[in-house]
Amino acid sequence: MKKYILIFLVILLSGCSKEEKNLYENINGMDAPYLSSGELKIREKELKETIREYKDTLEQKVDAARNLGTYHKTLGKLYLDNRMYLLAIEQFTEAIKIDNENPVLFYYSALAHAKYAKSVMSESEKFSYLKESEKLYLRTIELNKNFHKALYALSVLYVFELDQPDKAVDLLERLLETQKSDYEAMFLLANAYIRLGLTDMASELYDNIIKNSKNSTYRDQAESNKKQLMDGGYGG
Repeated sequence: MKKYILIFLVILLSGCSKEEKNLYENINGMDAPYLSSGELKIREKELKETIREYKDTLEQKVDAARNLGTYHKTLGKLYLDNRMYLLAIEQFTEAIKIDNENPVLFYYSALAHAKYAKSVMSESEKFSYLKESEKLYLRTIELNKNFHKALYALSVLYVFELDQPDKAVDLLERLLETQKSDYEAMFLLANAYIRLGLTDMASELYDNIIKNSKNSTYRDQAESNKKQLMDGGYGG
């Protein structure tokens, strides 16, 4: 009977009536030399009833797991919003175990790791959390290459925490290909350009903000940054 149950599980996961039919035929084919036609009909009826029983059970388990994943995600976001970052990390880790191709979960987990890194005293531990955050952001982008918040957040990590502005440039230029009016991304990209000594490219970005942004705060900041840049200041 155990061999039948294994076959049931494979079929039930598919939920496909065509495959169920194939199952009946395969089982009947294996038993045919040993069972009479009457016994075959009884066996087929038993198999169909068992399949329905296991199918209902599995569907209930899948629904329960899905609900549990939502619970972990919701609790993790609540912890994150309340700056309880280590608890948030634990919840998002559990959620990812259930739904391991959901870019949103990887994004939130990366964000929690990056924020928690700022609270630890040990430099080696801080670096460990930052690198884990980087890995999670990269996985987010792997799952959704146009996840703009992840592209921006990872760029912040590269510019201000990991001192790798060249990597931030690639991400921000990709982001701005589709989000042409994301002025915060422009400021960050200008910062990365300056760190790499590309002051002319940074100046062009500030000109873009000054000319096109409807936000007076952005325009004023861009003008101030450009003036500092022209005067030999940092302007970041």
